[in-house]
Amino acid sequence: MPGLSDVIERFIKAMFGEGCNHVQLQRNELAQRFQCAPSQINYVLGTRFTLAHGYLTESRRGGSGYIRVMRVDMNSEGALERLLREEIGDEMTEERARS
Repeated sequence: MPGLSDVIERFIKAMFGEGCNHVQLQRNELAQRFQCAPSQINYVLGTRFTLAHGYLTESRRGGSGYIRVMRVDMNSEGALERLLREEIGDEMTEERARS
């Protein structure tokens, strides 16, 4: 039986239609739908929708806040450079390099 994080991940991925490169979500609405804490949604976004997995996330807090998840075409020019800059920055721990 899949865990809640797996179910949420599949739900978000299913929201991407053909030719659609981004979806816009409401954290609290998703939390209500899956009867979980909003932090569970944050966990899924922070671990499964990362640049290393081919996604960028952007969020805006507040009453009209949202979370936008965008698919990144890793074959596009500059995608690898952007990934390395985002993931590594100026330095990286040995543990993170191993993973």
